[in-house]
Amino acid sequence: MAFYTFDQVRAAAQDVRRRTQKSDHQLLREALDTQRNSFDIFLSHSSRDKELVIGAKKLIEDRGYSVYVDWIEDSELDRAAVDRGRADHLRRRMRQCESLFYVHTPNAALSRWCPWELGFFDGLRQPERRVFVFPILRAGEPYKGQEYLALYDTVDLTTWVRPTGRRPPAVDPLEQRLLADRLGILRRPGHIL
Repeated sequence: MAFYTFDQVRAAAQDVRRRTQKSDHQLLREALDTQRNSFDIFLSHSSRDKELVIGAKKLIEDRGYSVYVDWIEDSELDRAAVDRGRADHLRRRMRQCESLFYVHTPNAALSRWCPWELGFFDGLRQPERRVFVFPILRAGEPYKGQEYLALYDTVDLTTWVRPTGRRPPAVDPLEQRLLADRLGILRRPGHIL
């Protein structure tokens, strides 16, 4: 399995800056101008790995996938805050993503949010929502994550494809009532099945 090294991911971030002749700040401002409501991948990461995150995002997007990074898409969020408002916001964003990539670096284990994001997204697990570990390693270093990370597949971007399956379509309440009537299911007044 092919994993990325710190040097490869940093080189991807530097390539973005070199190619566009823009600073990290300018790139982030432009990303805000193209906000989306759904993404292929939620990139769970340590805020200490900013350059690695820019590089990982580029490598993933080069494969044709859309990537959510909180401080890029939602720069107004207070990253230091560990509170209900931020958690609610991240829950909403995770529900807008098909998969979660847990960027595994030494800093991820120190993060207050990474393990929480991993657990929450795993709880959403449905056929179309999957959790993957995206290790970034030093050259020549074998991958060895914390014990609980062994529960998840690792990502090899050269072969990874988005899990198949889509969210089931929403059921129209009127259709629900008609179906209940046909099946003879007793409904209480004002109660939607």
